[in-house]
Amino acid sequence: MLRFPPLTALTKFLLLLLFGMYLAAIIAENWLGVPAFALLSLDAVHPGLQTLWQPLTYAFAWPTDTQHLFGMLLTLLFLWWMVPPFEQSFGRPRTIQLLVATSLSAALLALVTGQFFSSAAPLYGASSALLGLIAAFSWAFRHRGKMSFFGVLPMKPVHIIYLAMGFSVLIFLIDKDFVHLMADLGAMGGGVLFAEWMSAPRKPKKPGPRRKGGPNLHVIDGGDGPRWIN
Repeated sequence: MLRFPPLTALTKFLLLLLFGMYLAAIIAENWLGVPAFALLSLDAVHPGLQTLWQPLTYAFAWPTDTQHLFGMLLTLLFLWWMVPPFEQSFGRPRTIQLLVATSLSAALLALVTGQFFSSAAPLYGASSALLGLIAAFSWAFRHRGKMSFFGVLPMKPVHIIYLAMGFSVLIFLIDKDFVHLMADLGAMGGGVLFAEWMSAPRKPKKPGPRRKGGPNLHVIDGGDGPRWIN
């Protein structure tokens, strides 16, 4: 049976933020004449002043025509599917860090690849963060048996990564946009690296400096008898 995970506070905030930004862009673009999509989406082929903020804002950009409405809602649906399990497994701070890191890794690889092409569609939407999330979650659990894909189809975790990569390649074969393909691979690669970073053993903290001239001692007050140094 197809089941949705619980809607955590972070997931709710993320969905409301993305949909709220989408509604604001619709009003700005279609009613006020402000080019919101061009300002927020990432132009990887022609870097300029806008490149200072677009790697951070492209995840909130979405075309404001009716043809892209379903794709935007589908992305939100998949985020609802993927964010809560990761947050419940690794915590809210790590989830936020992952979403930011994979969005930036996708933008970086898109910008590097874009310099070898004369044209490419702008990078937009939260799909890069979603792909990074899928890759990180699957890679982190690659040694723990099978995972339930969509709650109904058991699969090995690495096979889910292969499936996501295959879907990106299929889209590339349709639209011939190599920059977008590299952005997808950058997001998934960033997710795998993030999962590796999370699982890496942490070095124990070094003890604080000891007081010169003798052992690090302190006095404990209390009682009517003599004060013992401990």
